[in-house]
Amino acid sequence: MDLFYGICQGLGLALAIGIGGALVALFASMMASLEAGFDPDGTDFDFITATWYLVVLFVVIVLAILARGREAARLPIIALLAATGAIAFAASLAEEGETFWPGLILGAVATGFTALIAGQVLDGAIERARGSGPDEAAASAANTLIIGFAFTGMLLAALALYLPPVSIAVALFLLALFAGRRRRAGEKYEGLRILR
Repeated sequence: MDLFYGICQGLGLALAIGIGGALVALFASMMASLEAGFDPDGTDFDFITATWYLVVLFVVIVLAILARGREAARLPIIALLAATGAIAFAASLAEEGETFWPGLILGAVATGFTALIAGQVLDGAIERARGSGPDEAAASAANTLIIGFAFTGMLLAALALYLPPVSIAVALFLLALFAGRRRRAGEKYEGLRILR
């Protein structure tokens, strides 16, 4: 049962980081510092409560803010998030006394996949906001959406820490969302091909 909860907690943290970004990784590290639902002390991952790691996460947050809207920066930011998600997942397994290395792989994949989906959804919502009003209103709507994603990620991280099995439902929802977006994109492409 400890392994199951460790997997669920790690998965939830990885998904949350993919949705909310490095701010969620910072939140998870601070929760670990407080030993609130998460305590990797005595494991190879006790560094996530160290000041230097919190500073690194803060730098990633700043980089993500500065890179917002720059297509060339998307993959490097996702790679950084995948690394933090991998660490969070592995730390969850290590906390339960389990082998941690599968968490590095699963965490990186889960975070990277979720960050791609979240980025596409967020970009689409921001584009719709820009097309529906003046520039100032669109910028305000974009900021609200970004903050909303960050808070959603923190809520999911909190749920992963205290109700780990919830993470499975979130993972299934994200897979269904991804499949739905792929299907709609395929239908749109097919429609455009017919028009030609």
